[in-house]
Amino acid sequence: MAGWANRIGFRGRLVTAMVALVALVSLLIGALLMVYLFEDEKLRALEQLSIAERLTNEVIERRTDLELSRLSVVIRDFGFRSAIASGDPATLGSALENHSGRVGADFALLLDNQGELLASTLPRALLPGATPAQLTNARRNGADRSLLSIDQRGYEVLVVPVEAPGLRAWLVAGFEMDQELANVIARLSGSSVIFRTNANNPDGFTSFAASSGIASAEEPALIKSAGGQNFIESARYFTRTLNLGTSDQGSFEAVLMISREASLQNYYSRALEIALLVTVIMVLAILLALLTARYLGRPVLQLAHYARAVGRGDNPKAPEIRTGGELRELRNALRDTLARLTRREAEIRHTATHDEVTGLSNRSALMHAAKEGFDAGVSCSLIGLRVSDLSNINDTLGIEFGDKVLLGVSQRLREELPDASLLARTGGGEFLALVPEQSPEMLAQRALTLHKAVELPLDVDNTPFSLRANLITLQLPVDASQTNELRRRINLTFEQALQQGAAVTPYEPGQDENHLRELKLVSDLHSAIRNDGLHMNYQPKLDSRTGQVLQVEALVRWIHPELGFISPEEFIFLAEQSGQINDLTNHILQRVANDARAWFSAGLDMGVAINLSAMDLTWPALTERITSIFAGWHHSMERITLEVTESALMEDPGEAMATLNRLRDLGVTLSVDDFGTGYSSLSQLRKLPVQELKIDKSFVLSLNAEPQDQLIVKSTIDMAHGLGLKVVAEGIENLETWKLLQTWGCNVGQGFYLSRPVSADNLAQTTAALADRRHELAEITPEPSS
Repeated sequence: MAGWANRIGFRGRLVTAMVALVALVSLLIGALLMVYLFEDEKLRALEQLSIAERLTNEVIERRTDLELSRLSVVIRDFGFRSAIASGDPATLGSALENHSGRVGADFALLLDNQGELLASTLPRALLPGATPAQLTNARRNGADRSLLSIDQRGYEVLVVPVEAPGLRAWLVAGFEMDQELANVIARLSGSSVIFRTNANNPDGFTSFAASSGIASAEEPALIKSAGGQNFIESARYFTRTLNLGTSDQGSFEAVLMISREASLQNYYSRALEIALLVTVIMVLAILLALLTARYLGRPVLQLAHYARAVGRGDNPKAPEIRTGGELRELRNALRDTLARLTRREAEIRHTATHDEVTGLSNRSALMHAAKEGFDAGVSCSLIGLRVSDLSNINDTLGIEFGDKVLLGVSQRLREELPDASLLARTGGGEFLALVPEQSPEMLAQRALTLHKAVELPLDVDNTPFSLRANLITLQLPVDASQTNELRRRINLTFEQALQQGAAVTPYEPGQDENHLRELKLVSDLHSAIRNDGLHMNYQPKLDSRTGQVLQVEALVRWIHPELGFISPEEFIFLAEQSGQINDLTNHILQRVANDARAWFSAGLDMGVAINLSAMDLTWPALTERITSIFAGWHHSMERITLEVTESALMEDPGEAMATLNRLRDLGVTLSVDDFGTGYSSLSQLRKLPVQELKIDKSFVLSLNAEPQDQLIVKSTIDMAHGLGLKVVAEGIENLETWKLLQTWGCNVGQGFYLSRPVSADNLAQTTAALADRRHELAEITPEPSS
């Protein structure tokens, strides 16, 4: 429906609505008139039937009066009375026949004063006779009237007394109610008539006379319908029944009928006139609607085209609207809206491509210009400048002062780079400029000149203010051929400039590849942690006195599916930088706990050492995770050693101390890893709740050949023992080093000479091999087992 409405348009909908409204009103009025006329014609027909009913009664009454008047003449006739007095049957029969014919009777009877038949014009089989009631009524009233059916004919029967001195008789005359009487009534009343009776017929009525012109198909139904009804249902007639009287035989009725077709002919003529009138009104309404739609639709269509052009972003001329009122106001509103949209779009476009503080272009505009240059194959150079310590300037001197600094820098850029195709402030204190292509040497010299100009004292609020800045240079499209590459390489070069502290730093190829490698490792590390892509190796740690394996150190390994072996130092650092270190630690703890339970079930009895990151010491859930993961641990918790580097302890000593105390409360063993490479003081070490020092391998690798390393390691062992700490040495590469450590009292050692890290599956085999070397590795030769 909505699609159809859209196709016909506004003018079509207007015409349709107007025509539909007129059609609806016209049809309703026409329907009401038709109903009214129909009911009026029906009432007219029924009123005509009422008149016909009264007329029928009057005609029959006058006919009866006329018949009685004629019979009174007969009974007073001398000859008729003489014939009765003679008593001769032949004379009586002749007189009765003559006189009944004179009065128009269809049959006549002559009865004596006892009601016995004297003479008759009918055969004896058809004689109706007269009842005592009829004779009594005739004597009292002078005559008696009744209806009678004889041989399927209806008769009006009159009984009158014949009185003479000494003589009394009864004259019975019958007058047929025939078609002639029906035609008279029909002609006078304008209706059709049927005389019917149910005399001697219990199944229904039968007709004994009818006026001319009644349809033969309708007559049986009208005759046989039940009596006692005012109306009889008929398809072609309006009807009414009139009770003419009853007798011992049954009822006699007259059915009065008016043709429906004739009665409604006037109704049909008027209905045709109304239909023609409605048609004329509809045609006029359509013409009026078309003219109105044309008059109103044209300006609306003009405004629609105008609004559509405005929506496309064009700047069309407002249409001329001749009509006033709402359409002109709409035109003016659209015109004003277009003007405001144009101004607002210009403001938005300027805001979207310019910096609010300096008025220079912004990052979006610069990247757009660079993309256009890349697409067109145009070469150019890029100079980038980043003001150092802008955030400190804003914090100490206020944002308003910082904005003035930025304005001063932007002004110097305009002065020093007049040939720049685009100058942009791309965020914070960062500015980028696209200048014509120059050789690397000339570009570096120009950037150095710009650096000197920017760092000259800047007059801000009449106060000289010196700035520090780093500059970078790139050659486009040599150093970057896409906007994404350009963004990354600008940031990487700025980071390198900050690290090197150089005045001007050009982009060096290969930096971006390292950065992309780091991004890939960060992304893939997340998947490796979730999908068990990391592997755990374990390096045995031996008791220096007995050569027995006391525990193993858990070492995480990552074999990348594309890049191969990734150094733990690299991906652990990336995990710390990307915020994944806690997930990594949780994963390692869970893997170690599962492996330890498995090897204990296989009969291996040893503790485990696990390295913690500096960020793990600030992880609030660390203690809870260790407690949960090692719940039901098969040894005492002191067989679990957590190793923390000196640098981790010194990053946040307060938080580290709190975490270590919570871990110590769990009962685990705490160890200071890589001791000797950090900057911890002895006083700080004395306060730490640790039980073990682990000497860094840099002092142990060449211990057998470096006297200075020997002095440092021996002194560290003595100091640790003096503090009540156990000492572990890592990086043992030969027997000489192992023997020196045994001699100095080092408690535990680990290194490639003793055993390389192995997988959990090979740990049992490695432990067995170390047991076979106990005579070689033990400081004291163990006694043979009994």
